[in-house]
Amino acid sequence: MEQVQLDGQVTIVTGAGRGLGRAHSLELARRGAAVVVNDVSREHADETVTAIEAAAGRATASYDSVATPEGARAIVEIARERFGTVDAVINNAGFMRNGYLEDLTPRHLREMLGVHIEGSFYVTQAAWPIMREKGYGRVVMTSSAGGLFAMEGESNYAAAKGGCYGLMKALAFEGSLCGIAVNAILPMATTTITEGDPVPDYERFYPAEIAEFLAPRRTTDLVSPLVAYLASPSCSVNSEAYSVGFGRFARVFVGETRGWVAPDLGSLSAEEVAEHLDQIRDLDEYTVPANIFDEVRWIAASLGMPAAS
Repeated sequence: MEQVQLDGQVTIVTGAGRGLGRAHSLELARRGAAVVVNDVSREHADETVTAIEAAAGRATASYDSVATPEGARAIVEIARERFGTVDAVINNAGFMRNGYLEDLTPRHLREMLGVHIEGSFYVTQAAWPIMREKGYGRVVMTSSAGGLFAMEGESNYAAAKGGCYGLMKALAFEGSLCGIAVNAILPMATTTITEGDPVPDYERFYPAEIAEFLAPRRTTDLVSPLVAYLASPSCSVNSEAYSVGFGRFARVFVGETRGWVAPDLGSLSAEEVAEHLDQIRDLDEYTVPANIFDEVRWIAASLGMPAAS
């Protein structure tokens, strides 16, 4: 079995003071990476750094906010000043402000987009030229099942996390041209993200017997091994997303069915579409486009263009 090592690698982990970010930082450092531990809580960032150094690892703290370009540039500059470069960015920073749609305010939405989307964008953007210049880099986005599969009472969070998936796909395409692999995780673990702000009616959809069954396996340390792999030189995948939690790992993807082709464009109607809805929705044959150009080729093949298949 090939060993996943990060010796000599410099990684940035945002939101690394507690929860998943702390677990990621400890695992990366254990495998040899120097870690920039970013968290707006000085106390929690320093605690993570202390834990890494106590285990003979290398780490430094950053207290800057990811939600501004200036903060993001400061995080990357700390990595360069202390460790000389940036090899991987783990975009983990985030929080929740839950409520049903009619109860959410513009601030509730802006806060989610500011940290999850803008934070991931700005920190990656600040590190990108460094990685592009040396022809190597790794970026891990943190999306969520709440964004791709939905959960009640968190439409603002879902919008942000769905956006993180889209950002990953776009950057993975750009990064493929210069040696930068960009992937995403959809983690499940017990953290403090809903502390004092629970998802409304959560128990109604999450039966107690399932919660009890999964509870012993809902730990943050069961997520970080995948992050370590995706952040390492061993990583051989790009533009992919993974559900991870409870000791289970699975690929998550957006696919497109073969669909139905209208035989007569001149007479196409809503009624005709409705009549063929079963064929349009049929999952027996589908593709997983890596980018929009893959989708266009799939469409052309579906329309009978031989060279496009």
